[in-house]
Amino acid sequence: MNICYVNPTKVLRRPIVEISHILADKGHKVSLLYPNDVKDPLKGFHFLKLLKHKNIKLIPVDSFYFARWRYALPNPFDLFSKLKKVFRDNDIIHIWEYYYPYSVFAILMKLFFRKKKVILTTDGFVGYSYKPQGISFLFRLYTQLFAKFLFKIPDEMTTYGKSMIPYSKQAGVKRIKVLSTGIDLNKFKCDNLGKIRKEFGITKSQFFILFIGMLTERKRVDYVIRISKKLISEGFNVKTLIVGHGPLEEEYKTMITKNFRDKIILVGSRTDVSDFLFDCDVLFLPALGEGLPGVVMEAMACGKPVVATNEGCTPDLVDRETGFLINEDDEEGYYLALKKLILNKKLGPGLGFKGRLKIKHFDWEIVVKKYLKLYEFLLKNV
Repeated sequence: MNICYVNPTKVLRRPIVEISHILADKGHKVSLLYPNDVKDPLKGFHFLKLLKHKNIKLIPVDSFYFARWRYALPNPFDLFSKLKKVFRDNDIIHIWEYYYPYSVFAILMKLFFRKKKVILTTDGFVGYSYKPQGISFLFRLYTQLFAKFLFKIPDEMTTYGKSMIPYSKQAGVKRIKVLSTGIDLNKFKCDNLGKIRKEFGITKSQFFILFIGMLTERKRVDYVIRISKKLISEGFNVKTLIVGHGPLEEEYKTMITKNFRDKIILVGSRTDVSDFLFDCDVLFLPALGEGLPGVVMEAMACGKPVVATNEGCTPDLVDRETGFLINEDDEEGYYLALKKLILNKKLGPGLGFKGRLKIKHFDWEIVVKKYLKLYEFLLKNV
């Protein structure tokens, strides 16, 4: 089977990279079309190792990246030329998202290659499941005027979890399947327990709060900092590590005043994420606009409880048995959930144990069969 994935952003999406590698290992020919910033080409990312495979072909499209908006605009001639070849050479074209230029062009190309099978996957409906401040109405307008037409073109449309179905109906999607992403559970082995605590001087008695993600407005690291400061000021023995980088790093540094700098630490980017997860007491993710958050899946794979926002497809992962879901505007709710975990030392491990059991259903070995079943079904119905 020849499959092409259309990745709409400069940063390649974890599910696309991982499923590409898995299917390539199974003997399928996989290609990956993505924006290539002509001024700052993609390089040095750890996931590129997974794409170095004889059955994987990378198709970069010349693009210009606007860092402030984290948006890439393609050279239309290069994109059109490469999409024509993609449609000629592949049996399945699997497109992610519906509001990026790459995705829109790829969906419209289906009109000229009607026999080719096209799948559109979205992790959320912006303006509905996620409402970015000030521009939410623009996404709703785009959906009502144009995206509703796009939704009718693919042979199949999928989203990550059952939690997204009500929003899909609001956006005018008449048919959609739930097809989650997966996780490679074999990667999460407790080989370096205590390494991160030792590196950052976190004692056994300290409650270790962990955030992992981009330092952007949507991830709401300001919540992590404010709530950590409140807990510390009330005398709780807490240390918070914030792993990641992004445009708001300097702003967040100023929020961590001198008397908190040994207890709230901006770590920067790291590749040893699983070591952080195995050593922490809780993953704290007060973010908005999540699909099926990979970092939550990873925390559950490491047997850790999660405190996260009740939005997107996060409820498909986190429930009362595995952590705490907090309404997006309830800052006090996040604080109380963390406080409960601090005061009840047996609660966190119990939630984490059940999370580890639940995440087994999302193992790529199980999930990839569902992708292949969908692809094979579509090809049988040419």
